[in-house]
Amino acid sequence: MKKKLVSALLCATMTASCLAFAGCGGSDDSTESKSDAADDSADAAGDDAADDADAQGDTSTGEEVDFSGTFGDENGTKLSMWTFVDVHANFYGKMVEMWNEKNPDNTIALEATAYPFADMHQKLLMSFQAGEGAPDIVDVEAGQYPNVIEGLDTWLYPLDDAMAEYKEDMVQSRLEIYMGSDGHYYGAPFHVGATVMYYNLGELEKYGIKQEDIDAIVTWEDWKALGKKYVEARGEEGKFWTSVDTGGTDWIWIAMAEHGEDWTGTFEEAPNVQLESVKKMLTLEKSMLDEGIAEVSPEGQVDTDPGISNILEHNIVAFPKAMWYMSRFLDKMPDEKGNWYIAPCPVFEEGQPRSVGIGGTGTVVTQQSANKELAADFVCYAKMSPDGSKVIWEDLGFDVCNTSLWDDDAFAHNKDNKYNTFFRNMPYDVLNEIKDEIGKISILKATTTIGEQFNLTSFNEILEEGRDIDEVLQEAQDAIDLEQ
Repeated sequence: MKKKLVSALLCATMTASCLAFAGCGGSDDSTESKSDAADDSADAAGDDAADDADAQGDTSTGEEVDFSGTFGDENGTKLSMWTFVDVHANFYGKMVEMWNEKNPDNTIALEATAYPFADMHQKLLMSFQAGEGAPDIVDVEAGQYPNVIEGLDTWLYPLDDAMAEYKEDMVQSRLEIYMGSDGHYYGAPFHVGATVMYYNLGELEKYGIKQEDIDAIVTWEDWKALGKKYVEARGEEGKFWTSVDTGGTDWIWIAMAEHGEDWTGTFEEAPNVQLESVKKMLTLEKSMLDEGIAEVSPEGQVDTDPGISNILEHNIVAFPKAMWYMSRFLDKMPDEKGNWYIAPCPVFEEGQPRSVGIGGTGTVVTQQSANKELAADFVCYAKMSPDGSKVIWEDLGFDVCNTSLWDDDAFAHNKDNKYNTFFRNMPYDVLNEIKDEIGKISILKATTTIGEQFNLTSFNEILEEGRDIDEVLQEAQDAIDLEQ
């Protein structure tokens, strides 16, 4: 990998790469990961950890450690793993115990270390460059994944064989974001990150809007019309249907997925942000602002403390976000229990897919590991098996990628599960409805550049300053082209 990649990470890890995402936080504040914090701090942007902006703001290269512990059988094969979320370390610790019970002749002793977000990713890239010092297993935040995949199988061990027994049940678009240019899979996902629409049904009912009105929505025009009805019925200054983001790309990602477009390009093709889907969504957002149906999200998006306060004050009652956002409700908005309803996103044209996966953490096995095959088998067991998926849902609150559980009543409709009891409807009922409609936006080298350009400049120019969409997109394209 070129030295400029490490240099770029040292300068811009916290402001650029994660600006493209909106996080995948877990059920604990510390899980609002140092992978989402990236988006949060400049999200200003949002992915596996949103509230911990401090972790992402620190670009030092010191050896600060957030957590360190050893799990499993002290006489087992020793594996080391790095993460940037201590709750993830505890998850792997639990999974090691389950692995050892199932594999008494092939047990593991896992030494897990959680570093601050920037430190860990920098340390990893440097160890790859040096050819030594990398752990056996490491969590890589989605925004950082393009950096490590540069090394392909020189740095990373392919997971194809280890995931084979689970692959058929997995959401394929989630696996594909961790596929290299050689066609091999190098990362194991934590969650789908399926984008859905959240509605404050408790508030909407006060103004004559019912669940059946939401369920009748098909298109974005339907959605906008219901929003206009609500705003007019409420007739109160500062109360809107929704808020649009200037520091996060969720709205644009769902539009691209609906049209089967991807501004990131491919391994062979250059990025293109002048897409019809991008223009359509920006036009919709501008119209809602102009008509007083929407406001600009405080600090750029809903996954910031001001954004969450805005929701709590019922200044907005509907917004699109990934399934991982459920944890924000439980952690930061517990009094909203029983008010919120989850539904598929609207589409521009009936029949289009209604969701896209956003955010994530891809867990990789390094080629420096002395026990690569065992490490890969463990990682895929932990993150893809029914055993691991159950822990991911119950402990972390992520929408799991193993769809074999989505129809398991004991799993999906468990009335003791805090997510199932918080919302008006069951999250996996919504996931089953969009099971074959969850699109993918690639995470490649251009992702960082695009995220930085739009979250720091283009969205503000269009949505705050009212500039012409085509002009701004041309300027954005020119700026992105210069970076390729």
